[in-house]
Order: sequence, then C-alpha cells, then structure tokens
Amino acid sequence: MKYIHNDHPLPNGSSFTIGDERFGSNWLSNATPEMLTERGITIAPSVPPRPAESEKFYYITLDGNSWTVTPKNLDMLKRGMTANANRSAHSMLAGSDYMVVKQAETGVGVLPQWADYRSAVREESNRITAAVEAATDVAGLEAIKNNWPRNPDAIAEEARREAEAEAGKLERDGD
Repeated sequence: MKYIHNDHPLPNGSSFTIGDERFGSNWLSNATPEMLTERGITIAPSVPPRPAESEKFYYITLDGNSWTVTPKNLDMLKRGMTANANRSAHSMLAGSDYMVVKQAETGVGVLPQWADYRSAVREESNRITAAVEAATDVAGLEAIKNNWPRNPDAIAEEARREAEAEAGKLERDGD
C-alpha cells in the first residue's frame, strides 16, 4: 500500500518524520486506521492496470488515479507508417540490388527466387501504403499488419539447418 500525508507520498519501509514526530521503518505497516487518521495519513487509491492500447498509436498518461488514452494525429501516423514501409522495402531490396545491376550490365539473369522475392517486397510495400492511405481512423491503422517475404538466402539457410538436424538425428538413431 502507498500512504500519503499532505499530498506527499510517505516512504514505505523507511523511517520518516511528520512535524516533530519521527516514525520507524515499520510504523506504517503496523499502524491501525485510527493511528493513521490521527496523523492525517491516508492510503493512496490503487492505480488501475495500464490500458492495452499501443503507445505507437496513442498517448497514454496517468491522470491521478485513471489512465487517459488519446489517439495520436492520424496524418502524422500515416506519414510515419508509409515512411517505415518504404524504408523496410528499401532495406530489404538493397542486399540484392547488385543482381539487378549485374543483369543490366552483363545480361546475366537474376535467379527466379530473387526476382520473386524482390517483386513480393515491392508488392507488400505497396499494399501497406495503400492500406495506410485508405485508413480513416487510428483503429484502421492499428489493424494493418505487415507480411514481408523472407529472403531466399534465409530460406535456404533454414532448409540447410533442418537437413543437418535431420541427418544428425538419423545418425544418432542409427547407432
């Protein structure tokens, strides 16, 4: 419990002074309601649990003993989400840009899995941007979830690890 005297919190588990009277570290936990009242000490109301809304979309502040949840500016959120989608796409495509340059310079084609990946990244960025533009309120923005494709190298690495794990299991089981 939290205790208050003259709108100031009292230290729980530590000694304190009110006026000329000193109190030991365990006084608050042993005091009766009458003892607290005599000295003008009240029990602070408990604070309700924090709201579940995301700070990405809402300003969440504690006002006394209640939470205030205020949606952030819709246009500001839209600009930020669009910029994040574009940044993510740029970052994901940058690692394979050399393949496209090589194709343009030498005519050596981009592997199909990389061409598909690059196309899927652009499509996801466009889908997110369109969904952001179409949103009419903060709840609409909250509902937008990204679904970025996986890099072909990451997929190949995962398959390699799974194959190694399976081979190791077969080897152990075979002994």
